[in-house]
Amino acid sequence: MNRSLVSSPLRLSISTRLTLWYGLTLLVLMSLFALYCYSNFHLSLHRDFDRHLEHETNEFLSYVRLEGERPALASLGNLHSVAYQTDGIYGTFIRLFSPEGDELYRSPNFQGHDPLPVSLPRTPREASNSIVWQEKPTRVRYVPLIAADGSLKGWLEVAGFEWSLHQELYRLGRALFGGIVLSVLLAIAGGYLLARRALRPVAALTGAAKEIRATDLGARLPEDFGVRDELSDLARTFNGMIERLEASFNRERRFSSNAAHELLTPLTTMRNSVEVALRRARDAETYQRTLRTVLMDVEEMSETVRGLLQLSQAERLAEMPREPVELCELSREHLRRFEDRAAEKAIRLEVFAEKECFVSADAVRMGEVLDNLLDNAIKYTPPGGSVCLEVEGDDREVRLRLTDTGVGFPPEQAEHLFDRFYRADTSEVQAERGSGLGLAIVQTIVHAYGGSITARSEGPQRGSTFEVRLPRLDEEGEA
Repeated sequence: MNRSLVSSPLRLSISTRLTLWYGLTLLVLMSLFALYCYSNFHLSLHRDFDRHLEHETNEFLSYVRLEGERPALASLGNLHSVAYQTDGIYGTFIRLFSPEGDELYRSPNFQGHDPLPVSLPRTPREASNSIVWQEKPTRVRYVPLIAADGSLKGWLEVAGFEWSLHQELYRLGRALFGGIVLSVLLAIAGGYLLARRALRPVAALTGAAKEIRATDLGARLPEDFGVRDELSDLARTFNGMIERLEASFNRERRFSSNAAHELLTPLTTMRNSVEVALRRARDAETYQRTLRTVLMDVEEMSETVRGLLQLSQAERLAEMPREPVELCELSREHLRRFEDRAAEKAIRLEVFAEKECFVSADAVRMGEVLDNLLDNAIKYTPPGGSVCLEVEGDDREVRLRLTDTGVGFPPEQAEHLFDRFYRADTSEVQAERGSGLGLAIVQTIVHAYGGSITARSEGPQRGSTFEVRLPRLDEEGEA
C-alpha cells in the first residue's frame, strides 16, 4: 500500500467542514436542550402523580378510625373518589396494614391481580417508591397511621400504575429524537448550501489568483460579489498588494533599463574616444584632449553610481535611527555651500527660516534633500535669476519650500519629475549634466520620514516650486 496515501489526512472542503461543525454543534445543543426538557417533564409527571396519590390518600384517611388496637374503616359509601374501585391503569389500589404488616383491608380493584409486594418503611414516616407490578411501572405510597398518643396503629398503602406517565415520556422522547434528527439534517443541508454560496467568492478568487504570474501582474482578483464583506475586503487588499508589486516590478524593469542606458552611454563614448586615439600615433595635445573626454565620462558614470548608492541607502531609511533635526539652521548651513556657484551665475540666494522647526529624521539625509533641491534650482536657473528657500511650520508639520526662476516645466510633467533617471526632453535640461536621480532620492528620503513632496510650475521658463512637508516635533522631541 502506498505510504503517502495512508499518511495523508482526509481532505475536506471548507464548506464541508463548516457544515459538519455546524451540524455537530447544533446536534449537541439540541440534545442538551432535549435532555433538559425530558428530565424536567419526567420530574414534573412524577410530582403530579405523587400529588394524585397524596390526594387519594387524604380522601381515604378521613374514613380511617384509630380508636381500637388496630385501625378500622368507616363506611365508604360517601367516599367521593371512585378510583379505589377502578381497575386497570387508571385505578388507585388501597390497602390497610397493621404495624406488623398484616393486611387488614384491600380495595375491591385488587381482585384478579397478582399480589402487590409489601415494602413498609422501617420508621414511621411517609415514603414513596417505584416498583414493577403486573409487568407495569407502579408507584407506591406509604402513610403511617399515628394515634393521638403518638403510637403507630398501622399503615395505609396507596398505589397506582405509572404506565400512562411512561407512555407520555416515551412519546415525548420519540418526538424529541425525531425533531432533533430532522432539524439537524435540514440544518446541515441548509448550512451546506449557505456555506457553498458564501464561499463561492473563494473559488472565484482562487481561479483568478491562478491567472496571476510573476511575469504578468496585470490580472486582478474580482471584488464585486454583490455584497461587501470580509472576502471583498480581502480581494481589495490583495489587489492593492498586487498593484504595489506590479509597480515595484515595473520600477525595477525601468531602473535596470535606465541604469544600463545611463552607464552604457559614457562607456561607449569612452571606448570610441580611446579607439580613435589608438588608430595611429597622436601628439601629446590630442592624447590630453582624449583623456579629458574620458575623465568627463568617468565623472558622469561616477555621478550615476553615487546617485544609485544614495537611492539604495535612502530606501533602507526605516532601518536607520532618527533624531530631532532643526531644519532652519540646517537650511542656512547648506545654502551657504552653494553661494559660490550662485555667484558665478549671478543668481540671488534668499532664505526665510523660522526658529526651532524640528523634525524626526537624520541630519545627513535631510542635508541630501537640501543639496539635491538647491543643486537642481541653481543648475536650471539662468544667470541673473533668483532662488528662495523658505522654512515655516505650525503645530503639526514643517514646510520646506524652494522657489526658483528657472526653466520650469509643463504641469503634466510634475508627476514624472520624481521618476528615476527622468530628465525633461528640453534643450535647457539636456544641456546640463545629470543622472536624473536627484529628485527620486529626495522623494524616497521624504517618504521614509513620513512626509510628502510636491512640484508645481506655471509652465516652461516660468520657474518652479518644490515643497516638502514633514511631521513636526515639539521641543521635547515628541510628534
